[in-house]
Amino acid sequence: MTDRPVILLAAHGERGGAANNARLASIVQQVGEAVPDADVGSILVNVDGVAERAVAACGARRLLVLPLLFSDGYFYERRLKPFVTGPGRELAPPLGLWRGFAPFLADNLALRTISHAADPRVVLVAHGSKTPGRSSACALQVAQAMQARYGRIEAAFLEEAPFASDVIARTEAPWAAVGLFLGQGMHGAEDFDVLVSTAKQRPVAAFTAGELPGLAGLVAAEAREWLGQLT
Repeated sequence: MTDRPVILLAAHGERGGAANNARLASIVQQVGEAVPDADVGSILVNVDGVAERAVAACGARRLLVLPLLFSDGYFYERRLKPFVTGPGRELAPPLGLWRGFAPFLADNLALRTISHAADPRVVLVAHGSKTPGRSSACALQVAQAMQARYGRIEAAFLEEAPFASDVIARTEAPWAAVGLFLGQGMHGAEDFDVLVSTAKQRPVAAFTAGELPGLAGLVAAEAREWLGQLT
């Protein structure tokens, strides 16, 4: 039996749009290359039972689960946390709450708006929920952390107030949109793209977290830090 640790990158899984989880697969490959001392794979938390079976398949090997999620809500609490328990198994906080995530978004935004004399107003678009809870709370936490670089930032949501379409409609130029979405599915491509393309005023920058080329590096750095503590 190998004593190599296992890193599982947990993502929601795509619906609509591309719906092929290609970005997740690319991140898995890049993290595997950056952390050669571990075996890196992925699990989709929107499929019931997958996390439980994947953890069980690791047997006694050391296991680190890195959730590429933007909140510690339902999927984190119900589909991951109950199964990643015991010696040698570690469940990290979700991506949206990592210490380096908000600065990572702010740095990427700065690179895309460097030619402008003034920082744009920023709309941070997240999923939210019909029953307000951790999705919106975590997005607000990211927005607050980003304010260290951008003082005019507002979180808005697809499924709860304040709705992204309403916030964007009243946001004055110059403005930028940042989406808390990983994949190219329904929300990360279709919904976000419609919000941006139908806005009355064209944004000076618009991107989702999942399309940023440095995201895999951020994940790899987080993995190395956690592996150093895994016993």
